[in-house]
Amino acid sequence: MINKQNDNHIVTEQPKKRLSARVRILIGLASLPSLALGYMLVVTALNTGVAGISAFELVYSVIGLVAVYIAVTGKRLF
Repeated sequence: MINKQNDNHIVTEQPKKRLSARVRILIGLASLPSLALGYMLVVTALNTGVAGISAFELVYSVIGLVAVYIAVTGKRLF
């Protein structure tokens, strides 16, 4: 716990919890297929244009990027 003084009041802040290393590794491994899909989407967009990319593929790859962020930083989003 961290105590800070703010306008003559003591404010107590709880330290932010981070995910354990095992959970972070598991999330990182689970995000690898969506990172590969993201790479394929970039290559497809450069070669043939964005017409061949569906919304589901785009959302799936963005979720993979969020999972990598969680795995690297260990921060919880909620």
